Amino acid sequence: MLVLIVGLVIAQLGSMAIHLFDRGSSVYRLASLQIAAQIAQTARILNRLPAAERQKVVQEVSGAHLRAALSRETVPVASGFSEHDRYEAEFTEEVQRQIGARWPIRADINPDPRHAGANAGAFELWMARHFYFLLPEPFSIVVQVGLEDGTVAVFDVNVPQEPLSRFEAMVPLILLLMLVCFSLSGFLVRMTTGSLDRLARAADAIGSTPGDAPLADSGPSEIHSVIAAFNRMQQRVRDYLTERGRLLTAISHDLKTPITRLRLRAEMLSDGEIRTRMLRDLEEMQTMVGTTLDFFRATGTGAQRQPLDVGALIESICEDRREAGQALSVRGAAQAPYRADPQALRRCLENLIENALRYGGSAEIEVSDTPQRLRIAVRDRGPGIPPTELERVFEPFYRLDASRNLDQGGTGLGLSIARNIARWHGGDVTLSNAPGGGLIAELALPR
Repeated sequence: MLVLIVGLVIAQLGSMAIHLFDRGSSVYRLASLQIAAQIAQTARILNRLPAAERQKVVQEVSGAHLRAALSRETVPVASGFSEHDRYEAEFTEEVQRQIGARWPIRADINPDPRHAGANAGAFELWMARHFYFLLPEPFSIVVQVGLEDGTVAVFDVNVPQEPLSRFEAMVPLILLLMLVCFSLSGFLVRMTTGSLDRLARAADAIGSTPGDAPLADSGPSEIHSVIAAFNRMQQRVRDYLTERGRLLTAISHDLKTPITRLRLRAEMLSDGEIRTRMLRDLEEMQTMVGTTLDFFRATGTGAQRQPLDVGALIESICEDRREAGQALSVRGAAQAPYRADPQALRRCLENLIENALRYGGSAEIEVSDTPQRLRIAVRDRGPGIPPTELERVFEPFYRLDASRNLDQGGTGLGLSIARNIARWHGGDVTLSNAPGGGLIAELALPR
């Protein structure tokens, strides 16, 4: 829009300059020729009349642009700009040609005011010096013609021209034109960028809000094709997520049956040591299958969000843990209910709190709420995580501990599931080492 306005201003200034220098000079030349002819004709008439009758003619020809007077000798005229000398000479030659006789003639561009109060500004004087056809009002052309009897006819001429004030009056018109163009360009730009903005936000939220309706086609035709391509891509993503959910449901059903049969057969083994090992392996397998399926289901496809009392949810989780003898504390509260999938959000918080209890022995939960964002920070007093590993721990099945014993480190899916749930709600989970030791896991959810 700024480029358009700058271009419009330059075009208008260029148009005004062309108008000024082309039409202005043409008007001035035409008017000066007519006035030169009028001066010559008046001088010839005065030359033929007796001295007693000349004053009547002088009074008749005097008007707004030409004033005539008679003098016994040449009248002194204030010196003007040297840049005007050649124009004075050209005007003198034109009057001489119109008279048709070699009478003494002198033309001077006089900068003295014709009447009290007339004054030219610095800009007008600069224009008058460099462009003879833009003489401001105080300037006039004084033409003195010597008649045959020695009398001097003095003509004070103000040649009609393009006044600079006329161009000042065009400023409101230019501003009006700029306002109209600016409004139209703003409408067109907004129509284009509005569609792109909606497309950008939809692309940001793709996969996190699978229930959203397709984007409406709006804006220019080029944007229509981009939105149509995006809607097709979004539909393919939704179809993939739906198909994945069905596939995982089938896998869940198929795996639970053989694991249950193996558990029953293990219970019938006579060797107690082998039976114990097999049952432990089957328990580990069942846990891994369950957490893996939870990870893939954590995107929440098909779940409906509803207003949720976050404070009551956190208190419920903490109460269950306190009954098991674990140390938890809660500070702060949510200012209003938050629209979320209750089961998914509970799973997210449980995973973060479980990590804090497992690696730090306690969990300190702090809730802060603003109109823009709801933040839930879970801090432990454990050893923390090396800075280079703060992002890697979100990778599925990645664990910092070298042992694969599930009793010590879990399956490595807790943080991945928590982040998936947070991002499905449009938020995120981040980790940072706390000052003084320990780790802070922060769940940030947009309002």
